[in-house]
Amino acid sequence: MCIAAPAHVVEINREDMWLIADFGGAKQQAKIDLLPEVEIGDYVLIHAGYAIEKLSEEAAKESLEAWEELLESLEEEDLEMEKARQEFYDSIN
Repeated sequence: MCIAAPAHVVEINREDMWLIADFGGAKQQAKIDLLPEVEIGDYVLIHAGYAIEKLSEEAAKESLEAWEELLESLEEEDLEMEKARQEFYDSIN
């Protein structure tokens, strides 16, 4: 399964048809062949190295909030699993 996350466009090179987008501090280059009208400051979905869809700021922020909630939940789950693993190892030693 492949997913695309929203990113904020911070740089564009129209000559070579690429952009640089910021994913909360991590930057990625992507081709703009499918979105030649994209502008700096736009939010886009990037998939397989291509900007595939332009998002409204509101839609991007909603999606980013959902990503944050998911990542927090996964982090909590990881901590619970590590605690359970440690308790198991402690009980057999």
